[in-house]
Amino acid sequence: MHLKKILFCLFISFLIFSHSSFSQNVKGKIINNTNNTPIPYATIQIGEHYGVISNEEGSFTIDTDGYKPLDSVHISCLGYEKLGLVLEDFSSKDYYLSEQVNELNEVYLTNRTLSVDSVLYYVNKNLTKNYKKELVNYTLFSRKTDYIKGKDVNFEIDKSSNFNKKQLAAFNKDFDALESALLNNKSKQYTDFVGNFNILNNEEAKLNVEKALRLLDEKNNQSLESLANRGQEIVSKHLDKNKIYTLKSGLFKLSDSVTLNGGNNKMEDTLNSIGLIKKITFDILKRNSFNENSTLDFITENKKYDYEIEDITFIGTEMVYVIGFKPRRSSVDYEGKIYVSNESFAILKADYHFYKGRVGEKVNLKLLLGIKYVEQNRKGSVIFKKGQDNYYYPNYITEQVDRYFYISRPFKFIENDNKKNKVAFDFMVEGTFKEKTELLILSQKPITTAQYNTIIEKEKIEYLTPKRYDESIWEDYNVLAPLEDMKNFKVD
Repeated sequence: MHLKKILFCLFISFLIFSHSSFSQNVKGKIINNTNNTPIPYATIQIGEHYGVISNEEGSFTIDTDGYKPLDSVHISCLGYEKLGLVLEDFSSKDYYLSEQVNELNEVYLTNRTLSVDSVLYYVNKNLTKNYKKELVNYTLFSRKTDYIKGKDVNFEIDKSSNFNKKQLAAFNKDFDALESALLNNKSKQYTDFVGNFNILNNEEAKLNVEKALRLLDEKNNQSLESLANRGQEIVSKHLDKNKIYTLKSGLFKLSDSVTLNGGNNKMEDTLNSIGLIKKITFDILKRNSFNENSTLDFITENKKYDYEIEDITFIGTEMVYVIGFKPRRSSVDYEGKIYVSNESFAILKADYHFYKGRVGEKVNLKLLLGIKYVEQNRKGSVIFKKGQDNYYYPNYITEQVDRYFYISRPFKFIENDNKKNKVAFDFMVEGTFKEKTELLILSQKPITTAQYNTIIEKEKIEYLTPKRYDESIWEDYNVLAPLEDMKNFKVD
């Protein structure tokens, strides 16, 4: 082959390659150009319907596989000017957004034609037109972060008829170690998964998990389940495993056939059950939609809240009302802001948190049973995105909640064959569960009832359990970028 022909073939090959696809993982951070602070929950989008959201530290990762160098990339967030570029100029670095300059703001707020009541009227009138909640498939990513912040804990042997002083000292030494673990440990656990969530109606759904990850330091696990298991291990270690005991707590006989020989995997089975994860995910989706008794009652229960148009902003060229709300009556709990499209009267975003003095579920049996539980500091945010079918779907949901707990109970193990042999100890633990859950909708599509009926759920989830965070685990998915503390996770 002549040299000219060879060069010509190479040139054609180069053109075909350079204009076919542009594959790489792009990482970066979205930053406010004015004060250099990170911008959370900004949208990084390639084309019209593909993209990711920055995490609360402003960081993002997106896979550009299958897109061409001249495809458009847009970075946007409510209240900021949209940034546009082409994919070949989109690389791993920081991106700065300028705050939206709204010259119409002051004029519009003083001469607006729509009152806040009118805006809310059209919001509710268009709910069924704007949102689809049934017969939909979500491909979603979930991340759950939780830990216990211990306040006080005490395990102590009160009396024992068949322990000598040396045995009692060993028993209490193990309990002291458990107390220290709760109060001093700051490790967090993370549970991630990508799956297909199929909703038939408000009551029925099916979930199949494609990939799941659990980062958990078993040695430092602070969950109540772990504390209970470790307490049982201590009891098992020091009592005769070949005997049967009656277990009493306070005035109540809990069981007359407690055996300490052997174990079970019921807790592990529960954590790996698809039913548990499905319920948690479905509950979050329902709480952050416009169903009856949802968290977003500030959209539909207009007579129970006070509202005010606080600002006018833009997302691209779309004008958005910023409406603040707070309780008018004691029967509702939240204050915050909602962002309403002037074009469709759809809710584009809602931020909410407990109003001052409000709490959620609570149980106070401290005097009778030594138990107290209070749900505190609940807050959340939901961002909706318009789909190709012109319905709005949740794009990102985050919920955070603190659950204060106090448990103080005496326990007594009485040997069945010899009632004189008994061990009594006091158990007291106080602290706060801190939990954060995030859902990122990667894509959505309609399904039929027939399609739903053919879906078969797997009963169990097989989790990857690495000893440290590995970013390659999610390299094939456009999931939320991890926060710095998750990146630093490792089990010694």
